[in-house]
Amino acid sequence: MIVGVDFGASRWVREQRRKIVALAAHRTSERSYRIDGTGLNARLLGDGAPGYGAAELADRLLAQPARVVGCDFPFGIPEALLVDEHFAASAGYRDGAFGQWRSFHRFVATALPLVDPLDFSPFSAWREPSRRDRLWARRVTDVVAGAQPPLKDRFQATFQMTLLGNAVLARLSASGRYRVSPFADDDAADAGAGELIEVYPGATLRRLGLARYKDRPAEALQRARNACAAAGIILDVDERILAVCRTYDSGGAAPDHDAADAFVALCTAILYAHGACRPALPASEEARAAREGIIWLPAAAPR
Repeated sequence: MIVGVDFGASRWVREQRRKIVALAAHRTSERSYRIDGTGLNARLLGDGAPGYGAAELADRLLAQPARVVGCDFPFGIPEALLVDEHFAASAGYRDGAFGQWRSFHRFVATALPLVDPLDFSPFSAWREPSRRDRLWARRVTDVVAGAQPPLKDRFQATFQMTLLGNAVLARLSASGRYRVSPFADDDAADAGAGELIEVYPGATLRRLGLARYKDRPAEALQRARNACAAAGIILDVDERILAVCRTYDSGGAAPDHDAADAFVALCTAILYAHGACRPALPASEEARAAREGIIWLPAAAPR
C-alpha cells in the first residue's frame, strides 16, 4: 500500500477530519495500482467528513503499515533554528539547542499530545512577531520548491501543520514500523519498515506544468495521472474517488481542494516508490538538507 496525505492542523478533531485527507493505492502488479473506495479511502465515499483526525490517521497507518506515505507538511525546520539555543529554550527545551531533527521532533511530540482540542500554547514564543525575520526562515528545500517557511504563523500558515505533523511522525517512527526520510536511523526501524516522505502538491504540479491549480482540480488530477503513466505506472482509479477529488472543497472564500491535493501527494509517493522522484535541493546542499528535511518532486515532467 502507498498513501498520500493532504494535512491540516486545526485544534479540533472535527475540523481535522475536514482537512486531513488520506488516499491509498494498492499494488496489483509490479507497476500497477488500484485506487478504490475500500480501507483508508472509504471515508471519501461516506456521508460524513472525508478525512481523519491526526491521531486517527496515525492509528490507521500503524494498523495497516504502508510501503511509502507522502505527507504534505514540513518535516523539519531550518538549520539556523536547530542550532539556536534561545529558540529551543523559549519553548521550554532544557538541553541547549536542538542540534538535530530527532531532538526537535521528540520535544514537539512530548509538548503536543494528540488530544482534542490540541494545545499549541507551549510554542507561543515561536510566534513572536518581533522575531519573524528569523522564525519565518525557509529551509534549503523550501527555497527550491517554492514552499512556505515551516513556522510561518499567518497568511499561508504552516506553523501548526509543522508541529502537529511532527507529533504524528514521532508516533509513527517510535513504532519501528516507519522510517522518516531523510532523518531515519536504520537501527530504529524494523526490517521492511515503510517510509515517510515529505511532498508538496503545489510544487509537484508546478513541476508538471500547472502553476495555478487551486481552481483547476480536474486538471491537477490528470497531470498527476499523466506523470505516473509517463513513468510506466498504471493507475486503475474508481470513478467515485475521482469525482470526490474533483469536487470536494473545504475552503471558504478561496477554494481548497484537499482530496485533489491528497491524490497528487499519492501520485508523488508512487513515483518515489519507483525511483521516479528527485529531491528539491541543489547537490551542494545534500548534507544540510539531511538535517532540515527534503521535499520530493517528480524527476521529469511528462511531454
